[in-house]
Amino acid sequence: SPTDKKVRNDDDVPFLKLSRGALVKVDRGWFRRATLPVTTGRNARYYIQCTTWRDKKQVMFLHTHLVEASKDNTVRRHVREQSQRIEINGPTIQQDYARCYSAVDINDHDSAENTVSI
Repeated sequence: SPTDKKVRNDDDVPFLKLSRGALVKVDRGWFRRATLPVTTGRNARYYIQCTTWRDKKQVMFLHTHLVEASKDNTVRRHVREQSQRIEINGPTIQQDYARCYSAVDINDHDSAENTVSI
């Protein structure tokens, strides 16, 4: 099982889904990142970064683009109890994802294209 620490190795994704108890203890905007250097057979080197972020739910990005520390990035989010949006911390890759993909989950996008109304 991938959740068993004894069977993990250095190439495994470093973050697992937070438990419900842990998720309610971290504030919206919390995120962590881990970077893995990869060398190809031709000695070319690139980096893969895994970023986990708590918005309303935990979101994980696995990416080779914008592999960097996220500094001073904020996103505006609606909170049900407040009449205006609040700013929370957000990783750089989330802003790029929102800009390039219009923040549409690919599963939602596919289901919208394949929906038939009668």
